[in-house]
Amino acid sequence: MKRIAFLTTALLMLFAINVYAQPGRPHEPMTPEQLANRMVKGLTEELKLDENQQKELKAYFTEQFQKRQEEFEKDRPEPQDHEAMREKMEKEQEATDAKLKEVLTEKQYNTYKANEEKRMKEMRQHRGQFPPRF
Repeated sequence: MKRIAFLTTALLMLFAINVYAQPGRPHEPMTPEQLANRMVKGLTEELKLDENQQKELKAYFTEQFQKRQEEFEKDRPEPQDHEAMREKMEKEQEATDAKLKEVLTEKQYNTYKANEEKRMKEMRQHRGQFPPRF
């Protein structure tokens, strides 16, 4: 009787672990257009963009995401190239900031920069809460 109870419990535990470990449905990668729409939607909610601003930024972000996707598919970065990748990302961020400054009003741009600083601060705080992965 004890042996049956033990085997039943062990089987139920294995079944529970197996069910818990099953991955969720796979996510389809977003297209550059979908990424741009998502980005513009967030900026519209945050900064109350007008239609012209939305169109201009959607075209800009679609182009940027398309370039990024093509570069990634063509030349997958080596793990050792962290510094080069960081520099490239900084240049892309500077170009994006310049475009936003061109398209947004001064008040919208200042709000964007303030919110960006807040997001970066929160991200740095969260990063310190988790132990490093090995």
